[in-house]
Amino acid sequence: MAASSWDRARLERFFLSVALLKGSPSAARALAVCARIRRVSAGTALCAAGAPAGELWVLLEGRVRVCRPLGDGGASISLEMMLPGEAFGLPALACWRYPSDIEAAEDSLVAALPRAAVLALMESSPALARNILETLGRRLAFLEEQMSLARRPTAARVAAALGYLAGKFGRVIPLTRAEIGALAGTTPETAMRVIKRFERDGLVAGAKVGLTVLDAEALRRRASA
Repeated sequence: MAASSWDRARLERFFLSVALLKGSPSAARALAVCARIRRVSAGTALCAAGAPAGELWVLLEGRVRVCRPLGDGGASISLEMMLPGEAFGLPALACWRYPSDIEAAEDSLVAALPRAAVLALMESSPALARNILETLGRRLAFLEEQMSLARRPTAARVAAALGYLAGKFGRVIPLTRAEIGALAGTTPETAMRVIKRFERDGLVAGAKVGLTVLDAEALRRRASA
């Protein structure tokens, strides 16, 4: 995982494939110029909740977790798991402080983007502004749904998490059972039992790593049942 292998040309090609920059080639090129590559070791924080928001990031390699501290001795709840090609820290564009902790779940490389540069590009690129709003909207809708399901059965929360992840990644969800369980606010063991039940019912198909959603509508019904 060498930061030096990410020269400007490679970074620009990568940015052109990032969903957030879809339809904004000029923005992708401009951000490749101002981005700074940073190596982040597993368990290291990129930012803490409440810290001044000065930049956002695109994940180049590794895995990054967005979480909120619970205030009880270091415990936290997972809000999002980021994979290569995803942008995160987007609330920095609307808030002066980060609302959540963001840490590397494994050794990672990120491209740090100055907040001011992204805000300026949003003024000249309607496609970039639309993509950012849509991404923030999807994440907010999922968090609101999980809050509304907080007192509901675990299966409903897992179904809602799978529905959100299918919208984000497509039919194939490249997360572990433990990561899906964390997003649903439950333990890995409970998540595995619920997902196994969904497999028997034909809603999802399991693989050694990841899941394939077979019946998204049925998952939505499970989430609202």
